[in-house]
Amino acid sequence: MELRHIRYFKAVAEEKNFTKAAEELNITQPAVSHHIHYLEEYYHTKLFSLRGKKLLLTEQGEHL
Repeated sequence: MELRHIRYFKAVAEEKNFTKAAEELNITQPAVSHHIHYLEEYYHTKLFSLRGKKLLLTEQGEHL
C-alpha cells in the first residue's frame, strides 16, 4: 500500500462522491475507483456502500 491510496480514500470519504474526489485530486474517476478497489482488496473488506444515490462509509471505512 502507498500513501496515495490513503490520500484518495480520504478525498472520497470527505466528498462522499468519486467524481468530485477525482476532480479535487486532478485524476480521472476510474483511477480513483481503481485505488479504492485496491484498498478494499488489501483490507479484504468494503470501505464504502451505496444507499440509493448516497455514498456512505462502512464501519470498516470509518475505522480506516
